[in-house]
Amino acid sequence: MVFSNDLDVEVYENYGRIKVKSASEKRILKKVYVKVYGKVNGKAVFYKDGYTDLRGIFDYATLSSDLLNRVTEYAVLVLSEKYGSKIITVNPPKQ
Repeated sequence: MVFSNDLDVEVYENYGRIKVKSASEKRILKKVYVKVYGKVNGKAVFYKDGYTDLRGIFDYATLSSDLLNRVTEYAVLVLSEKYGSKIITVNPPKQ
C-alpha cells in the first residue's frame, strides 16, 4: 500500500521511539497522530496510540503491561492532516 505523504519518519529502534518530520521542509512535526499495532502470536493486536510531543517524538514501545515482551513486530501508522500518512513496520527494542 502506498500513501501520498510528505513525512520523514526516523526510527530509533533501540529506544522504541520514532521522530516525525516534514520531508520537504525538514521541520519537526508535533501533535501528529500515531497508532501502533503489535504482532503477538502471529496476530495483530492494538498496542497503543497517541500524539508526537513538542520534539516530534512518539514512544511506540513503552507500555505498563507485559505485552512488550510478547510483541515480535510493530506496525506504526503516522497520520497528519497536512502532511499525509505513512505506515512503517519496526522491530521491538532490544532488552
